[in-house]
Amino acid sequence: MSPVLTHSCGMKGALRIPLLFLLIFAAPGCFADYPAKVVGVSDGDTLTVLTAEKRQVKIRLHGIDAPESGQDFGQRAKQAASELAFGKAVTIRPVDTDRYGRTVAEVTLPDGRSLNRELTREGCCWWYRAYAPNDRTLASLEAQAKAAKRGLWSQPGAIPPWDWRKGVGVPAGTGVVGNRSSRVYHAPHCGGAARMSEKNRVEFGSAEEAEKAGYRRAGDCQ
Repeated sequence: MSPVLTHSCGMKGALRIPLLFLLIFAAPGCFADYPAKVVGVSDGDTLTVLTAEKRQVKIRLHGIDAPESGQDFGQRAKQAASELAFGKAVTIRPVDTDRYGRTVAEVTLPDGRSLNRELTREGCCWWYRAYAPNDRTLASLEAQAKAAKRGLWSQPGAIPPWDWRKGVGVPAGTGVVGNRSSRVYHAPHCGGAARMSEKNRVEFGSAEEAEKAGYRRAGDCQ
């Protein structure tokens, strides 16, 4: 008798199937591609899509890390992502789910191009080595953009966003960003500020100003 495993991927009850079949076919099914429409662009690597079932899904582009909103080219990266994808019918290829509940995915544009790769090609983001260490295509596209001094590579000393989020290169005296909904404030280089929707975003000149307005400090970073 063939060995069996219990495999569940969003189905009611357990499906007992041969191990070989599970390894070849079932696992990819947990991350099946699906069509969607891009209805929002938060920044250069985060989108909101609407599925055929009218469900909104937050998408974090796999393998890339775009400049934060407070960094040089942060707004340009967001604009580039919007020009390429906003309002378009795309294909989502899920890879994982991150700690914030976002679907980490590759997004394929209507003409078959990868949004992740196009943003890298245009110099709008970094290859995210920590999360896609074996993606030689992204590595090559980043090297080409850097050599051609495209986008963020047109200026020397570009600071990767993973360092910026730790405070590297953040100007002294930078203000804070408050969230109208949660009534907390973040340093502009922190992840919470980058993920905040525009309708909830309010700028303060200092932490003291935010606290006087009734906001408290978030704990996502210092």
